Amino acid sequence: MILLPCVANAQMSNTLFFDKQNLRQHKVNPAAQPIGKFYVGMPGISTIAISGGNSRFTFDDLVENKEVNGEVRTLLFMDKNADVMQNFLDKLKFKERVYASYRVDLLDFGFSIKEKGFFTFGLSNRMETMLILPHQIPSIIFGGMNNHEVYDFRMNRLSVSSTLFSEIAAGYSHKINDKLSIGGKFKFLLGHLNAYTDFYDLDLMATEDEWHFKGDASIHGSVPGLRFVPNDKHQFGEVEFDEDQPIRSYIKPRGSGMAIDLGMTYQILPELKVSASVLDLGFIRWRKDLVQLDKNGDVVYNGVEFDINDDSTKYYEHYGDELENLYVINDHPEKYGSALSTKLNVGAEYSLWEDRVGFGFLSTTYFFRRTAWEEFLISTNFRPCKYVSLTLSYNMFDGEWNNLNAGMNLNLGPVNLYAALDHIPLKFAKIEEYKIPSNTRSVRANVGLAFLFGTKKRDRDKDGVPDKYDKCPDTLPGVEVDDAGCPKDKDKDGVPDYLDKCPGTPKGVNVDPLGCPVDDDGDGVADYLDYCPSTPYGVKVDSKGCPIDTDGDGVPDYLDKCPDTPEGANVDSLGCPVDTDGDGVFDYLDKCADTPEGVKVDSLGCPIDTDGDGVPDYLDNCPEEAGVDSNKGCPEINMKQVFKKALTGIQFETGKSIIKKSSYPILNDIAKIMKNNPSYKLNIVGHTDNVGNPKWNKKLSLSRANSVKNYLKRKGVAASRMETSGLGDTMPIKTNKTAAGRAKNRRVEFEVEY
Repeated sequence: MILLPCVANAQMSNTLFFDKQNLRQHKVNPAAQPIGKFYVGMPGISTIAISGGNSRFTFDDLVENKEVNGEVRTLLFMDKNADVMQNFLDKLKFKERVYASYRVDLLDFGFSIKEKGFFTFGLSNRMETMLILPHQIPSIIFGGMNNHEVYDFRMNRLSVSSTLFSEIAAGYSHKINDKLSIGGKFKFLLGHLNAYTDFYDLDLMATEDEWHFKGDASIHGSVPGLRFVPNDKHQFGEVEFDEDQPIRSYIKPRGSGMAIDLGMTYQILPELKVSASVLDLGFIRWRKDLVQLDKNGDVVYNGVEFDINDDSTKYYEHYGDELENLYVINDHPEKYGSALSTKLNVGAEYSLWEDRVGFGFLSTTYFFRRTAWEEFLISTNFRPCKYVSLTLSYNMFDGEWNNLNAGMNLNLGPVNLYAALDHIPLKFAKIEEYKIPSNTRSVRANVGLAFLFGTKKRDRDKDGVPDKYDKCPDTLPGVEVDDAGCPKDKDKDGVPDYLDKCPGTPKGVNVDPLGCPVDDDGDGVADYLDYCPSTPYGVKVDSKGCPIDTDGDGVPDYLDKCPDTPEGANVDSLGCPVDTDGDGVFDYLDKCADTPEGVKVDSLGCPIDTDGDGVPDYLDNCPEEAGVDSNKGCPEINMKQVFKKALTGIQFETGKSIIKKSSYPILNDIAKIMKNNPSYKLNIVGHTDNVGNPKWNKKLSLSRANSVKNYLKRKGVAASRMETSGLGDTMPIKTNKTAAGRAKNRRVEFEVEY
């Protein structure tokens, strides 16, 4: 299983991420733009990338040189005489990976659009394979099992995926402004070959006597000429492969899908740039030449027996029989999907010496089938000129800092050459006449040949004027320059436009360091235009620099408390119109200039009369109800009519002493009569109809009389002026045989004592 060629960590070298002069940088961040106006890759060798390795072990972890029986031998870790077995088992972690991949760009070109945009197109052939292995499996295989111990494994962590596909990619990047660039790619994928495991619900319970497989699992494939042959029980028997398949059958698409890349860069400071990208976010759906094996229910494996002294024993045949029991062939394979390995990059670079040297940090997170792992890279990037760029980096991968990376990019006229090697081996072991890298777990190699056109001459300050002709070669980025490369100064005041806050100053006018005319009193009117050059600081002035007097009353606004006084109005020293009676209405508006102090007035300065009855509110006892002067502004009330209406107008909720709101107006009138006639006393008598118990009716009639008393009390009538009684149904005024009569009998009567 370890030797299976198995999605890879990355096809493109991570040294590309900070190589600004490499036209392939957009492959790791779609927001990046090549330095030229147009490029085209050499078909087939524009970019060639290969990678492979494992997540945990180096050659030194798997072999050792040891003297055995007087002879120095090279022992594998699984040899019973080797001491590295325990070291091998100790290094196993949660999940282990074995991977390999390659990428070949068959067609690759790009061109700039209107200075800020860049379009790219590519056709690539790619292979990505990955084996993810739970650490318990090699632990049991090579470390054995303890007696009487039960092992329970979630086998959904075990997965194998291998995909051969072609990619058609169209991308675009755009410079939003001098700081921010964004980019994206759309990829159409054509799948050629695939093998894929789906152990989504598979458990293994193992003891020293038996292994029990439970749950569901499937193995999918999309390969021409591949066939699973059943045995007599229709279980998996053997694999047949048609070796006579024509070459074109392997190129024929068996599935399709899509993916996207997204990226951005942001220049936080002139020296500091941050970048981020997401690559290969997509999938392929497989539809043709499908094969499928499904797990055969719950399977118990009790081991195999063979004679170790019989040299003719074919060990693999015993295990082949057990494999037939584990899987059955699916005669109707299902269409299925497989995702690409997605990569998230987040990086930052700090540049020095006019961008000739940069120090970068890159975090890369890889995602594959519910598994994620990290890689961190620290790099030093050299860009001494536009022809050469070099990158040296050191990275931490799977928790270990032991990987040195290097990349080189050459722009020799229109010819672009690129090579990079990640995880450079620094130590080798000699096995017979061969030297094998012994301290590295993986390798990534990239090479490429392309042609780049339209690169600009050396311009260190990037102002558009080549250094050869630039009289101000250190101009800050983004500053507009003249033909000599110096910052423009359109008004010739000695302050360059990018610093000049007043770029249109007339000739000969004295200016401050910001290029603006001198203004000694700080009123916003330059001295050469100011008729009042000594105006106090902060005072608003007119176009001549004099304090504004909006109302023309002779008091300038900064001293005027009433800057909107009408023309001709008499004002005091604060510029406000005179108000003789102090009612807040100035004399020139006041129609009642002798209003008593403290009386509220209207906009004309006259006392307010809310109800318009001719009695001002401050003299009106009923300010919100029109009345007569003889009644202190209150309405004239006919007492007989009010008490007559009270006989039938006061209503209660059925069977309760709660007064209905419809009765409030009548009671309010009675309250007014009592308040306007302090000598009156009131006897309130409650009556009911004959429905119900007489004792209850008498009690209810008294309760209703008390409710009326309490209401009048709340309206300001003294309780000492009111007495209540309840006569129940003893004094009807109408017959109780009809509803109308009973309604008349349910009443409250008022007896007034003068």
